[in-house]
Amino acid sequence: MPDTTPPTVDLSTLEAALREANIPTLLVVLAHITGDLSLLEGDELPSRGDVDGVYRMSEARQQAIRELALEVLGDVLSGKRPAGALPSAEVLQRMASVCVGEPVAAEYVPMMLEDMGFTDGAQRRVAWKDGDAPPLDDFRVLVVGAGLSGVSAGIHLGRAGIPYAIVEKNADVGGSWFENTYPACGVDTPNHFYSFSFEPNPDWGGFYSKRDELHRYIDGVADKYDVRPHVRFETEVVALRYLEDEAMWQATLRSADGRQWTETANVVLSAVGQVNRPRIPDFPGRERFDGPAFHSARWEHDHALDGKRVAVIGTGASAMQFAPAIADSVEQLTIFQRSPHWMRIEPDYHRGVGDGKRWLLSHVPHYQSWYRFKLFWSYGDGIWDSLHRDPDWREPHHSLNAENDRHRRIFVRQLTEALDGDEALMAKVIPDYPPFAKRMLIDNRWCEMLKRDDVELLTSGVQSITEHGVVDDDGVEHAADVIVYATGFHAHRFLWPIEVTGRSGATLAQTWRDDARAHLGMSAPDFPNLFFFYGPNTNLAHGGSMIFHIECQSRYITQCLMRMREGGHRAMEVRRDVHDAYNARVDAEHAQMVWTHPGVDTWYRNDGGRIVSVSPWRLVDYWQMTAAPDMAEFELT
Repeated sequence: MPDTTPPTVDLSTLEAALREANIPTLLVVLAHITGDLSLLEGDELPSRGDVDGVYRMSEARQQAIRELALEVLGDVLSGKRPAGALPSAEVLQRMASVCVGEPVAAEYVPMMLEDMGFTDGAQRRVAWKDGDAPPLDDFRVLVVGAGLSGVSAGIHLGRAGIPYAIVEKNADVGGSWFENTYPACGVDTPNHFYSFSFEPNPDWGGFYSKRDELHRYIDGVADKYDVRPHVRFETEVVALRYLEDEAMWQATLRSADGRQWTETANVVLSAVGQVNRPRIPDFPGRERFDGPAFHSARWEHDHALDGKRVAVIGTGASAMQFAPAIADSVEQLTIFQRSPHWMRIEPDYHRGVGDGKRWLLSHVPHYQSWYRFKLFWSYGDGIWDSLHRDPDWREPHHSLNAENDRHRRIFVRQLTEALDGDEALMAKVIPDYPPFAKRMLIDNRWCEMLKRDDVELLTSGVQSITEHGVVDDDGVEHAADVIVYATGFHAHRFLWPIEVTGRSGATLAQTWRDDARAHLGMSAPDFPNLFFFYGPNTNLAHGGSMIFHIECQSRYITQCLMRMREGGHRAMEVRRDVHDAYNARVDAEHAQMVWTHPGVDTWYRNDGGRIVSVSPWRLVDYWQMTAAPDMAEFELT
């Protein structure tokens, strides 16, 4: 929750801050504080799609809201008026609907209460049923990875008093936000939502912050919640083997100097992520290139790019961030695009958060909570319906339904304007498949970069690499001094390269092959006492914050361990029928969604065409599924 300690009330400071307020958020905050529900009525209410500074209500209406806020908040901050009681569930639902400009179902209210910080329901669930923990001296949890998932796991286990240790292959916490240091590396989810609900940050410098600020946030959270003392850095897990007689996992660990040893743990939590092992295709001749060549996720900063001819292979999220950032300094930038991505022009992407906005987030009661929910909806569940096929839709090749087509028209208009109507560039940039079928990207001045004379976007593939450049599919060699591979990750090889051997003696790689499946994305038959963060079908493609999912998983897994210990059990393993039924539901939902659209090549699918990476569920669905474990779904021994 934000710091609501009354500051020295200066109405001029408050008035200046209100000029930066998000008007829909401010309106709902006023209704929350005053209890005056007439504020939620009338003809001039927030509209769907309102963004900071661009609203469909009149300027006079906006000014009236600011003036009322000046009066009400001045009284609240000076202690003359209370901050307002928690509204009823019915009123919260109504307020949420007004805030986002469209109906919000009642099922969202319990989730809102927790995620917005209005109740401690999540903490109450992660509690021992009898109030006190059973003896835990002989119980130990091993967490693999100290990224966002590992840090969150440590916080939740620590709150429950469950002993744990984290091993991390890197020299610091942060995971991908530690490893990725390429130019302009940043988040493409608004960071006022891309943060832990229990640790909101009112002082973000940008609406879409860059890597250094994000890493500082994770670093600070790890320190504040005393996770760091539990972490052994520069220690890698080589293998995991389940010892059925002991109901223990044996972990083979390796230090940075190559020394190996084994340890045992009752439970292992995998927090290794999906996108931390870079993938570079085995292009013929790749080893012959005589200049610097590296993956964007392992950026080699000792190679200056000034005045160099740089070839970039790939046009995904990383390339869209770093390519425009280096375009000014290189002599020639040649970009190889396998297929185009839909991108949106986001006004806030390069905008810093003003002092007034930060002041509101820090001091105004409920403002940060309601602003978080607005982002949750606008960049998450608010677009979920548009990702489903309408069987009667007239344009199934280019869009899925009326709403999806509306998105398409907006994106086409934005891109046409950004490219100055250049038909040759538009033909290369604008996809012919529905929006959201592949990961949506944010234009980091990408279109502006493409208009430069020293930048060339090629739509042919890579045939081979030579000593001096890259040969395209047409046999044309493009000279390069440096090659940057923006070619993604081994996203389907979950937990790779760790060799994980289960109860039966089969490895996880043998069991999953290219078709990873897990119950709720977190557990698999034959692998007792092993839980996955960010496992199969938990990546968020329709929008939203991965941190939201991480918190759901942290609470669920911690509760699993608590219920197991309370019951005197040594092991828990998800039942095969439960696991299979869940994955059948996943596949059935995906069959109706945009990611299974024919003719779209995406890393979300495996070689057989099954979606293995992304979740088909709304965020509220996953929150409900993971609110508390059903122990009847597990074999307990």
